[in-house]
Amino acid sequence: MKRFIFCQFSLFFALLLPATLRAQTDVAADTLVATADQPMPFSIYVLARAYDDSVVVRWAPDEYVAWKFLNGFGYQLERVRRSDFTIDTLATNLRPLTRSKFISRFAENDSLAAAAVQLIFGQGKKPNETDANPETPGSIVELREEQQTLYGFAMLIAEQRSDVAEAMGLRFIDRTAERGEVYDYIVRPLVPDSILDVHAGIATELSLGNFRPAPYAPVVTDSIVPPRTVLLSWTADEHSLFDIERRTGDDGAWQRLNAQPYLGAQTDVSMSGPDFFFSDDVPTLGTYYYRLRAYDSFGDRTMWTEPYRVEVRDLEPPSIPVLDRIDILRPDSLVLARIVWHKDTLEEDLAGFVPIYYHELYTGGQWLPLIDTPLAATDTMCIVDVTGMQTGLIAVVAYDSSGNAGTSVPMTMRISDLEPPAVPTGLEAVVSPRGVTTLKWNRSPERDIMDYEIWRANALDHVFARVSPADLRDTTFVDTISVRANQRYIYYRIRATDWSGNSSALSEAIAVPVPDFSTPAVCRLDSFDVDTERVMIIYAASSEASVKTHRVLRRLEDETKWTLIAQIDADSLGPSHRFLIEDRPPYQQERRYYYAVETLSRLGVSSGLSPQQSVVFRGPRQLDVPLTLYAAYDEKNHETRLTWETGGIPTDSPYYYAVYRRGADKPDFKFLTSTPADKPVHTDYLQRTGTVGEYYVKIIFRDGRQSLPSNTVKVEGK
Repeated sequence: MKRFIFCQFSLFFALLLPATLRAQTDVAADTLVATADQPMPFSIYVLARAYDDSVVVRWAPDEYVAWKFLNGFGYQLERVRRSDFTIDTLATNLRPLTRSKFISRFAENDSLAAAAVQLIFGQGKKPNETDANPETPGSIVELREEQQTLYGFAMLIAEQRSDVAEAMGLRFIDRTAERGEVYDYIVRPLVPDSILDVHAGIATELSLGNFRPAPYAPVVTDSIVPPRTVLLSWTADEHSLFDIERRTGDDGAWQRLNAQPYLGAQTDVSMSGPDFFFSDDVPTLGTYYYRLRAYDSFGDRTMWTEPYRVEVRDLEPPSIPVLDRIDILRPDSLVLARIVWHKDTLEEDLAGFVPIYYHELYTGGQWLPLIDTPLAATDTMCIVDVTGMQTGLIAVVAYDSSGNAGTSVPMTMRISDLEPPAVPTGLEAVVSPRGVTTLKWNRSPERDIMDYEIWRANALDHVFARVSPADLRDTTFVDTISVRANQRYIYYRIRATDWSGNSSALSEAIAVPVPDFSTPAVCRLDSFDVDTERVMIIYAASSEASVKTHRVLRRLEDETKWTLIAQIDADSLGPSHRFLIEDRPPYQQERRYYYAVETLSRLGVSSGLSPQQSVVFRGPRQLDVPLTLYAAYDEKNHETRLTWETGGIPTDSPYYYAVYRRGADKPDFKFLTSTPADKPVHTDYLQRTGTVGEYYVKIIFRDGRQSLPSNTVKVEGK
């Protein structure tokens, strides 16, 4: 928070200074901006170098804000003698010369001095002049970046020119230092701490002595730009100004290539490689040597580098020939190519021509010469043997005596090949749950296969479309299909194309299941009907292609377990996607049955149960049960004896037998008696001698149903 407050403070600081203070600090009274990444407080950095008769001290604040304020308030230079710790003030109020003194000291055409005046006394961009809205963070950042750029130029000028650095108040020469003594130099800011907190800077342990230039050994490289431009590059370390000299041959005189110290064009420091470049146009071809020396922070020059040798040779290629035509000749069993070209300009150093051939399959991605010895510079035609070669590209290369080459625009040499390759085999595919389809197939046996083509369709009766790129030469291909396309299969076919443009027929289509993991829709009830014989329900099913089976389930109202009563294959349904369930469930008196359908996809995903439909199935009231009655009259005891037998009982409901009788003079049968289920017999004691009786038996179930009557038996009492 402290730093942010300072940013706002410095932005408008000059506008708030009292008039007397503004007069004292006129060079600082413009808009100043500090940023949150600048540590507090500010600092002064000091460098010093001892020579045989003097000590040179250089200094600079760490950023634009401090420099601007200290240009108004100035610096004080102190020297500390190490032998007795005596402190001498060598200079005070060190600050830039006034504008008029600056102008009178330096020549009118001194561009660096003029730039220094503008940087010190010029007014920068104001807050209301930024591209960003005034007083916004963007405006502050914009002002900050401009000010730091100006500060960098000012410090660069001070490093390049010692006289301008002294006029800027950033350099001092101590000529009173004594040999044999060791000194520390302190540069103190004269701005009060209440206005700007700036730490003093110090350079330690300086003593007079013989100064020797430092050796300089950067890594130098070169490149040649036709026709005769040498591009030098080198690492810079801490240096930014250089002298560059050149000599011709091994014994030529060195020639300075820069009138002023050369400020190199530095590359992006975030990238690897050389730091600086220098371009030199040499007068002729030949051998040249270059050497460099750098300027250090005090304007002193380093030692020269070791000479760097550069060979400038002819790099200018001949003008390109023009390929006119290629004729294919077939004498006997040979195949010959007659190649015709022309070249408008025949250079003095033109050495000859070489025809070259390219075919990706046969030349391994390289251009190969069609002849062993170059043709003469005056030739415009040649005939070469191309037996066994395929249709490919031909070009003509013109060479000069220095090995430079100019190549014509290629032309296709067409050698007839009308035989299409065989249909690729072994096409198969694997699909991931996300629809990523990996296809693979067998490599075709032909050597001249150029590429394969994969074709896809959503149905066999649809038009297949090519989905593979134009240069598919591997035997695998990865495609992506939609898993929500409501289709069961995606279909693929493949064909091969050779280098002559012949294509095989498309292979037979393979059906690839679409992996749809979505939940299928449940079936809905269309209609239902219940009678005494059966329950009939019609369901409307989903039309989704992923559906495989519909499972029809039934349960009683007070049970939890479902019984599977039917399983419907989705493929068996017609266009309406409806199916009928006809069920004859066991009879349950006054109890409801519930029906539901579960739909399963081909990947086993369940829709869950459809809404349940309940019905009461009353069933037939009379059951067809095999029931046979036998009867006989016992003359001795004057009674009729009845017995009967029955087959399977189609229900587990309890039951009993009912016996019915009709007398000879009676119109209807009357209930006579009942017997338990385990006693299929009865004796009628009412039968009288000389009368006739008719009998039949029925089964009566406790749930109210009954069987059909048995056969009728007539008995006569005797």
